[in-house]
Amino acid sequence: MNKGDLFTVYMNGTIMTICVLGFYNEEYTGEEMAILAVIDQDNMVHIPLDDLEAFFPQKRYVN
Repeated sequence: MNKGDLFTVYMNGTIMTICVLGFYNEEYTGEEMAILAVIDQDNMVHIPLDDLEAFFPQKRYVN
């Protein structure tokens, strides 16, 4: 599993698309955790990276 991966799961009778946003190590146990987002396929938008970088200058966020 890598940052940015999309996958589909079937949960409680519903198909959901999940995106991997990132990873971190849990403070107390050291266990690696994944940060996930549920994506609504009807609202998914594809934006060229150059356009997105204009909104978020490199100095303002940490990847």
